[in-house]
Amino acid sequence: MRCPRDEITWLDRALLSGNRDLTLHRSPRCAGLRYVHHRWELFSRDSSYLVYLAPDSAPTNSGTAPPDARAVQRAARHILPVAPALHYETLPVVLEAGTWLVSIGNWVLPLRLDLAAPDGPGPAEPGQDEQPVTVEKPVPANGTLARRGSPPRPDAAERVRTYLQRNAAARMAMSFHYQEYILGRPAPQPVPMMDVVVALDLSGEGAVSDYKKLLQGLIWKESGHQRELAEFLLRNQLLTLADLQQARRIAADNEQSGKSEQARRRLKYRPKKQSP
Repeated sequence: MRCPRDEITWLDRALLSGNRDLTLHRSPRCAGLRYVHHRWELFSRDSSYLVYLAPDSAPTNSGTAPPDARAVQRAARHILPVAPALHYETLPVVLEAGTWLVSIGNWVLPLRLDLAAPDGPGPAEPGQDEQPVTVEKPVPANGTLARRGSPPRPDAAERVRTYLQRNAAARMAMSFHYQEYILGRPAPQPVPMMDVVVALDLSGEGAVSDYKKLLQGLIWKESGHQRELAEFLLRNQLLTLADLQQARRIAADNEQSGKSEQARRRLKYRPKKQSP
């Protein structure tokens, strides 16, 4: 079976067991394979089973029998947890070239990933074929345009890393806010700040904005770098998949415990301040 790049290949009840194992889920509530951002990912929306991924040391085409599910689980290099709710999915695992075994329940699926050659030539290095285009723009007196080109502080990455290690709430908020960037999604967009506040039960509407301003102050000598903030955090590995997984787990717990609903009501029906 070949997996087309333009659609998801679901590892569902029919594929794994020929519809014999009724404990397995159908799409889209199961695990799957997809091609995103020029790479293959294994992800899971299965709310019942863990998904195990192990390297296949003895490919089935060599004549040996495939291992059973317990052997794959013992040798697993990656374990995708159970999805916390129907509308969530676990963090994906990027597949490397080679042969793999996927175990879901009592079933094992062998995979082989062959990395094909790029579809076309990559982008030219600056200065090879053409010079970058220079556009003349008026510069205002306050230097608003000029500040975007200012470099980060020399110790910016270490300052931010120390701050995020000491402030778990800020680390969870920024991971949830920039989750599409962490996952490498095409054309990523930040999660709306109000959604972050509700999901993580933060103190108020401006919490995420305050974190972003504080981080910009640690990185640059002036404000006005909102667009560059996500790129800096990811380039220096200051936000990781593990951080995002923890933030999503907190969000799921808050939703189940009712904290998120309380936060929605609190933000929607705030008492008005009485005038003195």
